[in-house]
Amino acid sequence: MAACLIPFVLGLQQARAQSCTGPGWLAGPDMPSTGVRMVGVYFPANHKFYAVGGRSMDEVGNDFTHPFEYNPTSNSWAIKSATFPDNQVSDMACGVLTDSGTDYIYCVGGSAGGQTTATARVFRYNPVTDVIESIASPWPGDTDGITLPGGFAVFNNKLYILGGFQINTAMTDTIWEFTPGTNIWVQKCAHLPVPRGYIPTVAYFGFIYTAGGSDWNGTTLVDTNDSFKYDPVADSITTIPNIPRATGETRALKFADVFRPCAPSIWVMGGGRTPPNPSNEVDTYCPDTWHTGPPFVTARRNFPADTDGGGFSGTGHIWLAGGYASDGVTPLRSMEIYCNPVPTPSTPPEAATPTPT
Repeated sequence: MAACLIPFVLGLQQARAQSCTGPGWLAGPDMPSTGVRMVGVYFPANHKFYAVGGRSMDEVGNDFTHPFEYNPTSNSWAIKSATFPDNQVSDMACGVLTDSGTDYIYCVGGSAGGQTTATARVFRYNPVTDVIESIASPWPGDTDGITLPGGFAVFNNKLYILGGFQINTAMTDTIWEFTPGTNIWVQKCAHLPVPRGYIPTVAYFGFIYTAGGSDWNGTTLVDTNDSFKYDPVADSITTIPNIPRATGETRALKFADVFRPCAPSIWVMGGGRTPPNPSNEVDTYCPDTWHTGPPFVTARRNFPADTDGGGFSGTGHIWLAGGYASDGVTPLRSMEIYCNPVPTPSTPPEAATPTPT
């Protein structure tokens, strides 16, 4: 399959370093390659966005071997030198965890293009030193060798994996917790009310929320709208209002946009494969209510996305790139950036000084 360059849509502004006229979506620079099934990770220690793992297109032999780095200051991409420990890097679960005072991007599981097996391998990447090291603590959720991690989120410096996909077989309903440093996995007592994979998942004010996800009908993946709230402390799960549309194979993010009904809120980013998906729709959740957010331009699924969280002072961003296009087949390399400038309070004018009469 030939690589596909997607032209920028007319009217979409080109993002530049320290340029933000939003709130709204801007066109970012293309990734170094088309890319699908990568994980997007914002790394707070250096304020850069990483697209980790994945492949340039489907079939055997197109797996990426190095992380991609986007620098918001220079508005440019770079391919890093660090090398993944294997080629099973599509559909991983990744998140930033701290070990002994140092932040790393931890990644779990994955598969190679064109294959029907999965790895339980864990590795971590230090973007500051550009070093990848393997962690000798494989994910127990893949003891069958065919299970990909489902939704994932970081809560209290622990990585949680909710559900999973037994490739071309079934979905799972288990919840796993990983602690860095001790590198211990714990299977939680709670289970998802329904087995799901590829779940949009995010930590939000003491809970881990899910919105949709994929079911398996015996032949193909099917988008759903089931939505839940997991309490990692109480190890319990409850239902919340379902997301208004079925979706899966995308991310949910916590983002503070002061122009939304409440901030921060949960943003579920497009995705899905069951027609009319893939989508560019953004659905936001808060408080206990779903709203429609600002759609991005190019509909897509299985794309890397993350955020710096936004804020109430300074500029917040959401970054997304690559993925499969609206036909569900064509790999993309285009990037979009949601830019949310928060005005700095101005100094009130000084009171006029009375003049003597």
